[in-house]
Amino acid sequence: MKKILCVVAVVFTACLLTWSLVSSDNHESSEEEVDKSQIIIAEYKWNSDFHQISLAELEAAIAELPTYRQRNYSTKEGKAEYLEDYIDKRLKLHQATDESFDKLQDHLDKLEDYTHQLMVEKLTEIEVDLKVSYTDEDLMAYYKAHMSNYIEDATVRAICITLDDEDLAYETLDQIKAGADIVEVAKKLTEENKFANGPGMSQEDPGNTGFFRKNASPSWAEFIDAVFEMEIGEMTDSVFETDVNDETYYLIFRKEEQKPERQKEFEEVKSDVERKVERVTKRERIIEWVDEITAKAKLKTYPENIPEPFQPETTEEESETPEE
Repeated sequence: MKKILCVVAVVFTACLLTWSLVSSDNHESSEEEVDKSQIIIAEYKWNSDFHQISLAELEAAIAELPTYRQRNYSTKEGKAEYLEDYIDKRLKLHQATDESFDKLQDHLDKLEDYTHQLMVEKLTEIEVDLKVSYTDEDLMAYYKAHMSNYIEDATVRAICITLDDEDLAYETLDQIKAGADIVEVAKKLTEENKFANGPGMSQEDPGNTGFFRKNASPSWAEFIDAVFEMEIGEMTDSVFETDVNDETYYLIFRKEEQKPERQKEFEEVKSDVERKVERVTKRERIIEWVDEITAKAKLKTYPENIPEPFQPETTEEESETPEE
């Protein structure tokens, strides 16, 4: 016969009111002095067993939630809301136990696997994480040995007008050659929505490409190479034509700045160096640890005893090569 749930009381209003009265009586006792395990906020009877849920139990359950979710249940109303979910979970667990789901072999196997995983993680924390250490001298030594990995590439910046209308491009170049400021022209074209999607396109700072490296974009490699080869302050004499993704673009640009390649200082890359040293040190400790437990176990392996996979015999007809 199916077991029946008998909810004696889920005393949200009365118990939360008690909690409110206790909390408001600040002149007699502070919140820290209240024994929350004695504040009962729900009770129920499952079969013949009587159960109570205290404020302390509810708050402990909320504390196990991710931080961003805990914020949703920090108020009195929030705790009352989570109490409903918590009770639902408890009652469902009782019913699952009645159905003997806690004895399913598949579940027990998964529980054992998860337990083993947690055991190994804890042991790894003790044997690896807590035993790994390094000094600032170790970090500096790694930096000096890998300085080539911390070179900042040369970069350039230009003012560039990118158009997809050839006639407009030549008209624009004529205006600039006649004395118009390339920056002001870029702003005007942007306001008129005539600027094409390419280098220099920016609503905040029209024409300014920002600094970019030699390998910034394979699609715009022709433009990038041209800018790197120019002198600072030099502008294109004619419209620069380039094809990108089957589209033809017409560019007018002036080189503004160039920053040479430079070696990054240790302090600039210290955090990255530390991450890599930590990773290398942990890897070395793991290898050392595996050697230790292997020796302790007096491990012997016999790979030669592993049989070859069974191969079905090929009949004579199957082995014949088809005639050409």
